[in-house]
Amino acid sequence: MSGAGRPETPPGTYGKIRTYRAGAGYRAMTLYRDFDGSTRQVERSGASAAAAQRRLKEALRDWITQAGGAAEITRDSRVEELAEHWWAEYAKLPKSPGTLRLYRDRLDRQVIPGLGPLRIRELTTAAVNRHIKAVTERNGPAVAKAVRTVLSNMCGHACRLDAMTINPCREVAPVRPRVNNPPRALSTSEVSQLRASLSYDEAAIRQDLPDIVDAMLATALRIAEVLAIQWADIDLDEATIKTGGVVVRVKGEGLRIKSDSTSKIHERTLLLPCWGVDLFRRRKASRVESRCDYDPVFMSSVQTLKDPDNAHTQLRKAFDHMGYPWLVPHHLRKTAATAMDKDGLSAREIADQLGHSKTSMTLDSYMGRNMINPRAAKALESLAP
Repeated sequence: MSGAGRPETPPGTYGKIRTYRAGAGYRAMTLYRDFDGSTRQVERSGASAAAAQRRLKEALRDWITQAGGAAEITRDSRVEELAEHWWAEYAKLPKSPGTLRLYRDRLDRQVIPGLGPLRIRELTTAAVNRHIKAVTERNGPAVAKAVRTVLSNMCGHACRLDAMTINPCREVAPVRPRVNNPPRALSTSEVSQLRASLSYDEAAIRQDLPDIVDAMLATALRIAEVLAIQWADIDLDEATIKTGGVVVRVKGEGLRIKSDSTSKIHERTLLLPCWGVDLFRRRKASRVESRCDYDPVFMSSVQTLKDPDNAHTQLRKAFDHMGYPWLVPHHLRKTAATAMDKDGLSAREIADQLGHSKTSMTLDSYMGRNMINPRAAKALESLAP
């Protein structure tokens, strides 16, 4: 007589729990199928039937976790469980603090609130696509792209745990950037007017904004790069400044200076325009002792690293107050790049100054980079106060 027998319990799971009277207490037992395919009986005792079952389930949970934890996540697990399971592994990888903070924010603000209650089997391409569209409309394409990346990583993790067979993010429609006017550069007269306005703004002066703006114009660096400059990085006699770090907030540590993971050209040396040397020489003459592990040129009001997010907000408020509601700090970098372009510098020379890793594959592969560039400093002389 032939016939199909009872299907085997999948690896990492167990069968029905049975409870028996055992002396003055109870004994709960079940058959557990390990990841090597073997089946073994597991049992635990307790004063009551419920206590025995609880102890058995706790033992099985610990056993499964020690064996690799794959059974913790199944097709019936919630997406929020998958999110935390993936994060527990991803957070251990050698990622930059900024990347970890970005992805954790996307988990907490978009992924878990929007998709967390779903079962993994319900996380289809259509479900992901609807969520990405909603995030794009509500938060913009940049956030939507990060959410898609996080979800793709989570689903890849689920595939490796056999909780999914395919990654539903693969066929999600691409996130289209909004068509915005590109950041425009300030004219020379606008730079002069901006400087004059900042010099009369008491709040801006207290927050070091006039000098931060000048430092960005003198170097073409981002805010986080300017705030990471330390006195040991500056050689006033040679008119050079070494850069390559950024100020980031690290969970559990606070503000730290880390290598800039956004560019493959990490440490580089820039030649300052003459007025830039004057700026740093003046600041050095009134230098204040730092109260942190670093010796930054620009500090907070309590002599520690200055938070780039706070500086960005302060600059936006100052620009708006002065009648420049459209102006954002990145326009200063654009202004410096435009000054170099008008002076005839090549795309390579400008890319070296800005710290961009590529102008083209050929140039990157076969020509030298990261050289001190006197033409960049000469071009930035046009932005002198």
